[in-house]
Amino acid sequence: MKVHQQERHFRTRGGLHVTDITDEVNAIVRESGVSDGICCVYSPHTTCCVRVNEFEKGFLEDFATMLKRLVPSSEYYAHDDWDKRTENICPEDMDFGNGHSHCMAMLLGTAGESVPVRDGELCLGTWQRVLFIELDRERDRRWLVQVVGN
Repeated sequence: MKVHQQERHFRTRGGLHVTDITDEVNAIVRESGVSDGICCVYSPHTTCCVRVNEFEKGFLEDFATMLKRLVPSSEYYAHDDWDKRTENICPEDMDFGNGHSHCMAMLLGTAGESVPVRDGELCLGTWQRVLFIELDRERDRRWLVQVVGN
């Protein structure tokens, strides 16, 4: 059994920005030498996530509109109340409230996706793409890929 892991870094644009990382993930799968197995793509950030869906302009607009309606940034979030919050404080975060970003991430589920690999390629549907979703402001981010199989 083979195990291959890589980490990628980039700067997001912020504000519910979606980046299609499918081609990079497929390249990592090919580099891994794994023919049949599983590919896990993971974001180690609490206000980002990796999802499989279409990378289509209308859908992405609808998705952002829906999230903003469900979790508006203009609402009160105890996470952003510096008179109450006493844990996990990063000075940089004190200038920008991101309670809404954390709530959005929880609604979207886990921070990663697992995609089967067959014949050295991701088993994605016709329109499916691997998407890195930034729910917070512009930031330096990373994502991890681990490919396991034969």
